[in-house]
Amino acid sequence: MLSIKELNNAKIYVDLDHLANLIQDVGLSCSAPRNGDGEISLPYGIALICGMPMKTASDDFDVLIDLIPRQYVPRFIMCWDAIEMQVDKDIVLWSEEVGKDQTIKELRSLAKEIEYYGVE
Repeated sequence: MLSIKELNNAKIYVDLDHLANLIQDVGLSCSAPRNGDGEISLPYGIALICGMPMKTASDDFDVLIDLIPRQYVPRFIMCWDAIEMQVDKDIVLWSEEVGKDQTIKELRSLAKEIEYYGVE
């Protein structure tokens, strides 16, 4: 299990903030990795910010991890794990349950928590 300190040292808060911006810009899909309106699922968004080409249509962890450039796989895993630790649920089910606005809010909150870890 990752610690906030490890996430801070890896600057995962930058990726989470980019992910929140991406979802805010394109929308959050609740039915597919990428729907006809261009909205994306949370896992698909994580993979995109970690360098995955847009041509795939999956939000399965094992499929996505094979499509991400090797050097970014650790960041993908850390982002995924950080979100799951925060929401204590599967990220696909959670994001579909709470919707776009709450997902963005939680991502930004988590990013700030990680960024300011240990700052007094």
